[in-house]
Amino acid sequence: MGVVVGVILDESVVLASDSPQHENPSLLPLADSLLRKLRHSKIPTGISYDLGLSDDKVSLLKRLATLYSFDCFILNTSSVDDAKNEIMLAWGDTGGSILYVVSDKKKKFFPKLSNCSWLIVVLRSLGQESADVTEGGSSCENSSMIFINKLEELPSTICHINRKVSKRGAFPLYPTQNGLIFMPLTFELPLSPQLQEIDIVLHKATDEIKSIELKSRTNFSNRIVYTSGMQDLQR
Repeated sequence: MGVVVGVILDESVVLASDSPQHENPSLLPLADSLLRKLRHSKIPTGISYDLGLSDDKVSLLKRLATLYSFDCFILNTSSVDDAKNEIMLAWGDTGGSILYVVSDKKKKFFPKLSNCSWLIVVLRSLGQESADVTEGGSSCENSSMIFINKLEELPSTICHINRKVSKRGAFPLYPTQNGLIFMPLTFELPLSPQLQEIDIVLHKATDEIKSIELKSRTNFSNRIVYTSGMQDLQR
């Protein structure tokens, strides 16, 4: 396992699968936030889809790829090698690990991926969370796959992999020349397992202010009310 030098997002972890046929395709919740983080991570990122996907969905994926400066790849389930060659032509010899992120709804596709050199990250469907999660986090690993329960866990998963390799702490998620990694914290997930991966917290607390009691004569710091997430981080 090497440093993550590329991320391929399968359409199953980008597009909502329950959109009515008469409506335009939509993104999964928080997918847009993840795309923004990956755009600024300095890690080459691509969106993949199979040949059978509808024209509307393909059009949306291509617009997203253009918007976020990503690549778009056709990942034909009958020829994974062709897709790998196309990615190599676009990104060159990456010299590290490529993360392929896919929903467990495409389990029948997994055997075709087991023989490739990618690291497979599987997003569990709602209600399919397994009890075999690792202590202090909701993602778990086996010899060939990493399982996550929520899409927003992906940045911390990338950081965890890179830290194993570089021995340093993830934004940019790709390590700098001296091995420094910046990891974006999120209040959408428990903080404790996220903080286990980091050495120093940089924050802008003013973004998390809910209110300020101007009439109070007590110490100024006691007059500021922060969001519950910031209060948790302070504790």
